[in-house]
Amino acid sequence: MRVTQRTLEDHWVSNLQNRLQTMDQLNRQIGSGVRVQKPADDPSGASRLVRIEEVVARNEQYLKNIEESLAVNRSTDSALGQVYQHVVRAKSLAVEGSNDASVPLAGGFSALADEVEGIKAGVLQLALSRYQEKYLFSGTAGEKPPFGIDGGPYQGDSNRLRVNTGNAQTVPVNLPGDFAFRESKAASGAPLPDSITIATPLRFVASDGTVDVAVTLPPAPATAPVTYAADALVAAIEQQLSDAGANLEARREPDGTLAIAIADTLRGGEITLSDDASSPGALGAVLGVRPGTQNIFGVLDDLNAALESQDTRQVEKMLGRIDRALDSLASERGLVGARARNLEFARDRLQAYNATSETLKADIEGVDLPKAVMRISGEEQAYQTALAAGARIFNVSIIDFLR
Repeated sequence: MRVTQRTLEDHWVSNLQNRLQTMDQLNRQIGSGVRVQKPADDPSGASRLVRIEEVVARNEQYLKNIEESLAVNRSTDSALGQVYQHVVRAKSLAVEGSNDASVPLAGGFSALADEVEGIKAGVLQLALSRYQEKYLFSGTAGEKPPFGIDGGPYQGDSNRLRVNTGNAQTVPVNLPGDFAFRESKAASGAPLPDSITIATPLRFVASDGTVDVAVTLPPAPATAPVTYAADALVAAIEQQLSDAGANLEARREPDGTLAIAIADTLRGGEITLSDDASSPGALGAVLGVRPGTQNIFGVLDDLNAALESQDTRQVEKMLGRIDRALDSLASERGLVGARARNLEFARDRLQAYNATSETLKADIEGVDLPKAVMRISGEEQAYQTALAAGARIFNVSIIDFLR
C-alpha cells in the first residue's frame, strides 16, 4: 500500500484532534469530579450506573412507604396501650365491686358503675382513632368508623393493609378492630349439666361477623324431645358451625362450661350470638350463654350491669372475661410491636444498600484526580510535540491546521 503525503497529513490531523478531544474530556472530568458524563465515556460503567440508580430509586419509594407504615404502627400501638390501661382500671373496679366490704367505702356500686361507663366511652374514643383522616381500626375500609355509638358490632372489614419492603416481601401495617377489640369466646355462666333435654326445637344464630349460622337443636327431622349428654350437645353445635364454614367453634371447657369461640385467631371475626324469634331467651335459659356481640365493649357493658344490680357474685364472674380481654390486647399489641421491628429491619436493610450503592456509584463514575492531572499533562505534552513535528515535516503552520 502506497503512503502518500496526503495520507500522512490526514493521520497527523486526526491524531491532533483525538488529543484535543481527550484533553477536553479530562478537563471536564477534573472540573466536575465525574468520570462518566455520558454513556460513550464508559458504556459498561454507564450501564451499571443505570441499574444501580433504578434500584436506589425503587428503594427510596420503599423507604417512604415504610416510614408511613411505622407512623401508622406507632399510632396503633399508642391507642392499644391506652385501651389496655383503661381495661386494667376496669378490672380494679371489678375487684372492688366483688368485695361486699369495700364497696360502701368507695361510694357504692353506683359510683363504680359510673366509672365503668366512663371507661367504655374512653375505649370507644380510642377505637375510633384516626391517622390522616382514616380510621386506624377499620381494616381497609378506612373511611368507615369501625364501631357505632354503643361499641358494637364491628363495622369495618378484616383485611390488612400491607407494605412492600423489597425482596418480594410484604408486612401488615394496620390492625382491624375485630382483632383488636374482640372477645375470643362466649362462655356459659355455669357448667353444663350432664344431660340436657330439649323438648321443643332450640334455635339461635351464631355469627363471626361474616357468616351467620342458624343453629337448631335437635337438628331436623327430630320432633320428639331429645336428651343430650353435655359433650354430645356441644358436638352437635360444633358440627353445624363447621358445616357452615364460620370461623367459630363450640367446645366444652375443662370446668364444664360451654364455649363458642373464634376458631382461628389469626383470621378476622367477632362473635355475635342472638336468639331466634322462635326460641326467645333460649340461649340464656337452656345454654346459659349471654346473647350479644362479644367484644371489649360488651365486657364493660356487662360489668356495668353487674355493678348496677349490686350483684357481687356476678361482678366476680366478670374477672375472668376481663382477664381474657387483657390477654387479647397484650397479644395483639405484641404483634404490632413485632411488625414494627420487621419494618425497622427492612428500613435499615434498604438504607444500608443505598449507602453501599452510593459508594459503588462513586467508584464507577468518580475521577481519580491525581491520575487525571498526570494524564492531561502527558496529553498536552504529546499534543505540543506532535504539533511541532508536523509543522516541520509537512511545512504547515498552526493557521493551516486551524483551516
